[in-house]
Amino acid sequence: MLLSDLEKLDSDTIRQMCGDIYDDSAWLTNLVENLLAVTKIKEGRMELKMQPHLIEEIVSEALQHISRKQEEHIITVHHDNELLLAKCDARLIIQVIINLVDNAIKYTPAGSHIDITTTGDQDTIEIRIADNGAGVPDSEKEKIFEMFYSGSNPIADCRRSLGLGLSLCRSIVNVHRGAITVSDNQPAGTIFTFTIPAGEVEVHE
Repeated sequence: MLLSDLEKLDSDTIRQMCGDIYDDSAWLTNLVENLLAVTKIKEGRMELKMQPHLIEEIVSEALQHISRKQEEHIITVHHDNELLLAKCDARLIIQVIINLVDNAIKYTPAGSHIDITTTGDQDTIEIRIADNGAGVPDSEKEKIFEMFYSGSNPIADCRRSLGLGLSLCRSIVNVHRGAITVSDNQPAGTIFTFTIPAGEVEVHE
């Protein structure tokens, strides 16, 4: 339509169409990246670059790549300790956070709260992404991590039925020897929690 009828369209219509094109392109790019990554992991072809990284920096980087629709939600971040170090492949953990926050954005209505909390000790780092949406039924809590599983949430559109994001999250967390779970938020909503190994500061003498 833009190519053939540009002169007939008003500026608001053009802006809306460009926004739709951007959203669909971003979704397709993310889909392909997720599919390639989960395939490499499952086939054992993913080379991990395990190094100490500040969790604060990982979360900050992830939020810079979140869907532009994040402006419709209230996202808050709380670090129990701003100097928390994780031993991980940073680009993969960034992708986990992107997928989980995007999931919260897409499955909750505009104006919802999304809270990211990081805690840890000398052995383990824990990252929680909580929302106050409709929640996930108990019957679907384990299934949503399966590749291509489609949940029954009525907010989801037809594109979400491919279900690669959460499957990739579990694969990435597993190769880091961590765990990922989903639970109920109170009084409403969902909490995704995953763990990864803590890192140590390397001292060079």
